[in-house]
Amino acid sequence: MALRNISVMIKPASSLCNLRCRYCFYADISENRTVASNGIMQEETTDCILSRINEALNGKGTANISFQGGEPTVAGLDYFRHFTEEMKKYSGIIVNYALQTNGTLITEEWAQFFHEHNFLIGVSLDGYKLNMDKFRFDAENNSVFDRIMKTVKLLRKYKVEFNILTVVTDDLASHAKALLKFYRDNQFQYVQLIPCLPGFSESTDVFALTPEKYASFYIEFFDAWLREYKRGNPISVNLFENLYGMAHGEMPYQCGMLGRCTVQYVIESNGDTYPCDFYCLDEYMLGNLHESSFAQLRDTGNAEKFLAGSACRRKPCDTCPYIRICNGGCRRQNVCYLTDEYCAYQKVLDHILPVLSRM
Repeated sequence: MALRNISVMIKPASSLCNLRCRYCFYADISENRTVASNGIMQEETTDCILSRINEALNGKGTANISFQGGEPTVAGLDYFRHFTEEMKKYSGIIVNYALQTNGTLITEEWAQFFHEHNFLIGVSLDGYKLNMDKFRFDAENNSVFDRIMKTVKLLRKYKVEFNILTVVTDDLASHAKALLKFYRDNQFQYVQLIPCLPGFSESTDVFALTPEKYASFYIEFFDAWLREYKRGNPISVNLFENLYGMAHGEMPYQCGMLGRCTVQYVIESNGDTYPCDFYCLDEYMLGNLHESSFAQLRDTGNAEKFLAGSACRRKPCDTCPYIRICNGGCRRQNVCYLTDEYCAYQKVLDHILPVLSRM
């Protein structure tokens, strides 16, 4: 049976990147694979992906296509031109494009292209310059803050929709008000906050967000956010929007908030496909699109094993009043807020949900 819509995440440059961010989760993932990088995607693989999307939708439906990395723009603008032109041949399919970028390689030509093809751009920007320069820099150890802010101006100039993605490290978690002020001062209207994760290869990570800091950051940030909201300066924050919807009986749009996984179809540059961006590891690979359809990949033993292992409750979940809301949360991210003795997310919900339910 054909799908009505399909969502895929494509890694056109595999794990290749022009930056050397200190906490990069995909660099950690690639270092724990047999092959760290598959290089730039070849046209043969691009065309295969498009054909498989058309096959899954039977020529009619909606394809939500996002590009991530590494840094996807390392693949070059010609790669994306070829992709979008070939996609037009499947005229019965409505396409929604998104791309997550570190924002350092974007030129006017890129911005024009994004506008022409209605790309939604996620710009990785960890707040103000002092914090950015601690964690994100290029291969020569140079600051990239000013280059990213220049990209923001280009996106606004060409009317490209964008949001800001900020990684909340344990250090940044102590400066919630300063981060909110930075968003307000730069008129950033759409913000995604994601916790900095410990690596697969290390038992501890000095940058990773700890449960105690998780709770204090989100509570302080929410209070500052609420004050701006009441002053007529609303900022869309992904966690708050999802919780607002859930407080009013809607399903969250953010993956992992219900404590169970789905197959996400994350496609490496050679066609290897994985169920989740956090688990692009050899043991979770579903197969290769050159050899299998999306339906066949979904029915593999690895897919079923991945889904079966998505439950991640711990002791605090047994008596938690919010267990039906989160069910333990995202299996990869909950290490930042859930231990056998304490749940920082429960503390955050105690503070946030009563307010959101009245809004």
